[in-house]
Parts: sequence; C-alpha cells; structure tokens
Amino acid sequence: AVAFALLTRFVPMFLAGPAAGVVADRVSRRAIMIVSDLLRAGLVLCLLFIRRPEQAWIAYAVVTAHSLVSAFFEPAQQAMLPNLVTEADYPLAATLENSLWAATLAVGSALGGVALAVVGRDLAFAADAASFLVSAALIARLPTGYANRADRQALEMVEEARAPGSQIENLLGVRDLREGVAYVRSHRRVRALLAVKASFGLTLGGVLVLLAWFGEKVFAQGNGAGIAVLWTARGVGSFAGPFAAFRISGTDERGLRRGISGAFALLAICYVGFALSPAIGFAAVALAVANAGGSILWTSGSTLLQRIVPDAVRGRVAAAEIGGFMLALSASTLATGLLLDRDVSPRALMAACGLIALVPLAYWGFAQRAFEVTGQGARG
Repeated sequence: AVAFALLTRFVPMFLAGPAAGVVADRVSRRAIMIVSDLLRAGLVLCLLFIRRPEQAWIAYAVVTAHSLVSAFFEPAQQAMLPNLVTEADYPLAATLENSLWAATLAVGSALGGVALAVVGRDLAFAADAASFLVSAALIARLPTGYANRADRQALEMVEEARAPGSQIENLLGVRDLREGVAYVRSHRRVRALLAVKASFGLTLGGVLVLLAWFGEKVFAQGNGAGIAVLWTARGVGSFAGPFAAFRISGTDERGLRRGISGAFALLAICYVGFALSPAIGFAAVALAVANAGGSILWTSGSTLLQRIVPDAVRGRVAAAEIGGFMLALSASTLATGLLLDRDVSPRALMAACGLIALVPLAYWGFAQRAFEVTGQGARG
C-alpha cells in the first residue's frame, strides 16, 4: 500500500515532464507557478469529500492530479531561480531553496499531525489549501520569468535548419521538445549530470518505502513515533548537508563535482549503516547523514546544470532532470514494495539501496572527463 501510494505521486510527474518542460520555456514561469498553486489548493479541498472508507479512491485521484500539477510547477521554479540572483549568488540561493524545502517538509509533517489531532482533518486540509494560496500570492510579486528571447531564437534557428517542422508541430510544442532532446544529446556534461541525478532515485525510492516499515515494525513495534523520528532525521540532514559541503569544498565547479562524489559515498556507507543499526537512535544518525549526502548531490548537481544550460532551454532540461529522477524513483519504489511482499528482509533491502549508490559513483568518476576537456571537445 505504501509503494502504491508513492507511485501515485511519482509516475504522473514522469509522464507530464516533457509537456511541462516545453511550457516552462514558452510562457511566463511565474504564471505557471501561480496557476499550479491555485489548482493544488483546489485539489486539496477535494479531500473534504472523503467521508467513508469506500471513497478512498478520491484520495488516490487527488494525489495523482496533484502530482500532475506539480510536474508543471517544479521545472518552472527551477528554471526561474537563476533569473532572480546573480551567478555568484546562485549556489547559496539553491542551497537555501533546497534546505528550506527539507526543513518545511519535516516541520510541515509534524504540524500536519498536530493539526489532525487538535483541530481535525477538515481544518487541517483547509490549512493545507491556504498554504498554496499564500505561495501563489508571494510568487505573484516576482518578475514574469519568460525564457531569454535571444537564446530561444538562436536555438530555434539551429533546430529549424536541422529539421524543419510543420506549423502544427510548432503549435503543439513538438519542435520545442525536439530542441530540448537535441540539446541534451549534444552536451556531454549535461547528459552526465542528468544521469547521476536520475540514478539517485534508484536509491531513494526504496528507502522511502522502507522508512515506514522500519519506523512502524522494525524499531518501534507499531508505535507511530518511530516514523516521526526517522522523518525528522531526514529533514535535519537534508537541511544541513549543502551548507556543510559548500563550506568544505567551495562552490566552484571542481568543489561541486567533489561534492557529488562525496554524496554518493555517504549514501552507500550510511544506508548500509542504517541497515545494520541495532536501535532507532543509531538509524536516525545514519539516516540524517545519508540525507545530507542526498541534499548535497541534488544541490551541487542543480548548481552545475544551471551554470551550463542557457535560459531558453532551462525549463526542458529541468523537466528532463525531474522526469528521469521520477522514473528511477518509481522503479525502485515498485521493486522494493514487491520484494517486501515476498518477505525479503527489510535490512537486506536497505543495504541494497545503499550499495546501488556505488554504481553512479563509479559512473560519475568516469563522466567527469567531460568537465576536464577544453576546447572544441568541451561541448556543454
């Protein structure tokens, strides 16, 4: 059930990714985010219609629709952030964005539980919907966030010369999608970063399924406090990780690349350590450090991508980044759920999630050659 619930979140974001990327590079990114927030507020209120167990399908439908809408919000948000700060300030901005997201996830989960207990589910859902309205109001104060017109025209001229498209294709965004694919295919550094960030999903998907299992059955014997402890540890690690990494390694290209390597090493070591932990305290520490690694990986990879990718195609590359990650996340989630149903040891599965991180670590060591090449060989 946990795996299925997670899949209703992950799969729609993967399927909507190509269209979301095209839209993010065509229209106002601010408008995309505002409309997405308004739609998500309305969707959350739909949960108020659930009154009986047989209406649980409404929850799955809402989560699926919510994920589809979020698939449009995320690329627009990622593509717009570099337009709001200088290149020198972007690493700090990306770190703050990622760390605050992690902190609000941890705090929001706790507040959600408190709200359910104190005011009931209806007011809790209303408060959740209100949070999206507040977000929309704040975003409305930002610049419109259109993709850079000069960059966009240059890319369109190259793609039109290579493969002229019909007016219908152009209207439907087929040419825009083809432009994005051609850009990624012709830039080695972008391909390498997209691959390593997607591979993180192979580790994380299984971990998300297993955390509920460990918190509920392995460590706490049915006490829901176990899940709360583990998710709090996730939030703490995710918040602190990038700040520590940037302080140690710096925010130049070489430091960011080292951060990605170190992040995969932390994931492998700490998830294996989690699997071997005799008590929830040890597991929480291992989980916090592992999530620090995951946060470092995501923030460092995003910073490198934003420095490489031109604004005109940034939305499509961000959508490809999220889509690849969601595909890997979905595959890992499904596989872990099926193996748990077949009574495979959760400790063995957690250790496997950690060891999987060694594969992208090895690939990243090889792929960094693309960053060392200079001259004509250093495309993207």
